[in-house]
Amino acid sequence: MANTNPLGTLDPDTLAGIVAAASSTGYEEWWGRVRSSGYCAHPIHLTRTLAGQTTTIYARCENRREAVCPACSDLYALDTWHIVTGGLTPEHLTNATAVFVTLTAPSFGTVHAHHADDPARPCHPVVTGTCTHGRPMGCPVAHQRGDPVVGSPLCADCYDYETHVLTTWWFPALWNRYTRTLRRLVTRHAPGVKVSFVKVMEMQARLAPHYHAILRANNEPGTPGIGLDTLATLAAAAASMVRVDVPATSGTGTLRFGAQVDVQPLTHDEQTRRVGGYLAKYVTKGITSTALPARIPAANIDLLPIPEHHKRVISMLVRLATLLPDEYAGMADRLGTFGWRGHTTTKSRTFSTTMTAQKQHRAAWRAAHATEPGRGFEPDADDADWQYTRSGHKTPGHRYLAVTAALKHREQLRTAHMADDVNGQRQGEP
Repeated sequence: MANTNPLGTLDPDTLAGIVAAASSTGYEEWWGRVRSSGYCAHPIHLTRTLAGQTTTIYARCENRREAVCPACSDLYALDTWHIVTGGLTPEHLTNATAVFVTLTAPSFGTVHAHHADDPARPCHPVVTGTCTHGRPMGCPVAHQRGDPVVGSPLCADCYDYETHVLTTWWFPALWNRYTRTLRRLVTRHAPGVKVSFVKVMEMQARLAPHYHAILRANNEPGTPGIGLDTLATLAAAAASMVRVDVPATSGTGTLRFGAQVDVQPLTHDEQTRRVGGYLAKYVTKGITSTALPARIPAANIDLLPIPEHHKRVISMLVRLATLLPDEYAGMADRLGTFGWRGHTTTKSRTFSTTMTAQKQHRAAWRAAHATEPGRGFEPDADDADWQYTRSGHKTPGHRYLAVTAALKHREQLRTAHMADDVNGQRQGEP
C-alpha cells in the first residue's frame, strides 16, 4: 500500500539531511525563510537583486493536497471553509433556504466495500453461485479501512469499465446539466428565486467521482419564495432527470447520476460549521494515495505500483483515446487523474467570497506585518523584480524538518481553537 504520510520515510539519507541542515552555519537564515513560507513542503525560491544585494525568499507552493504539502493544504482547506460558511451566514440565510446534496456516479458493477458504520459487517453476504466468468458473487470478508481491495470489483470482467471512464470524463457536464435543470424547476415554482451553489468533488475508492454540494435558494422579499422542503424535493428530482448522451464505442452512451441522492436541510449555525469542515476536509485529498504522472506509456501501465482495478481504468482511458481520437484524444493526458478533468472545488459567483479575495486579504495583512519576525510576505504577482530560481527543499532532510514544523503548527492551532471553544461554552453558562 502506498505511503500517504506527508513526512515520507525517515531513511538514512533523510536523517543525514536533517543533521546537515541543523548543523549548517546558514540554518537560522534558511529556517527564517521556511517559517515565512508557512512551513511549505515544496517552496518556490524567488530572488531579487537591489543595489548589488541579492535577496532570496520562499513562496508557498499552494498545492491543495495533504500528501504533497500539509501547510498549503491546511490553508486551502481554511479558504474553502470560509467560502462555504461565508455563504451560510444569518445574513445570507435571512431570505434564503439551503440544502446539502450528495450526487454519486451509478453502479458499474459490484465492488468490495468497507462498512464504516459496522466494521464487522461482511463486504457482501455470500451468495450461492458464480457470475458468468466463474467468480463468486459474494464476499464474506469484513474489509477494514485502508484495505487495498476496497473499491475493486468482485469480477473485473463483469465490471463496466467503459461507462465508468466515460462517467468520470463527463461528470462536470452532468453537474452543468443538473444546475440548469434545477434552476428551471425552481423558476417554475417561484420565478424570482435564484439558486447559487458551492461544490467539492471527492473520488471514491472505486475511482468514481461524486459531488458534495450546498445549494442555496435566494428568495426575494415580498415575492413567492422556495421553502426548505420544496428545495430538497426539487434538488432530488433534478438529479433523477439529468441525462447526457456521449460518444462511446457502441455509438452513443447515455450517462446519469446514481440512484443514491442524499439531500439534507441546513437549518442552524452548528450544521453549517460542520458541513464547512466536511467539505474542507475533502478538498485536501488527492485522487489516490499514489501520485502518478499525467502521461503514462501504455507499455508501463502494468509496472505501476497501483491496484489492478486502477490499471484497468487507465487501460480503458488509453483504449478510448485510441479508438475514438476525435472525441477522446485528451484522455491520454489525464491518465494520472484516472480521467478526471474538472476542478475539485467550484462555486457560483454570488454564493460568497472567492479564493482570490481571500488571498488578496492575506497578502495585505502580511505586507502590513512584514517587519515582524517570521511573518515574511508574499511577493506581488505584478512585481517583475522577483525571479524564479527553483522549487523544493535542498534535501529530503530539509523537507522533513519543514513538514514536521507544519504538522506541529497544525496541532497548536487545533489546541488553541479547542481552548477557545471551551472558553466560549463556559462564558455562555449561567
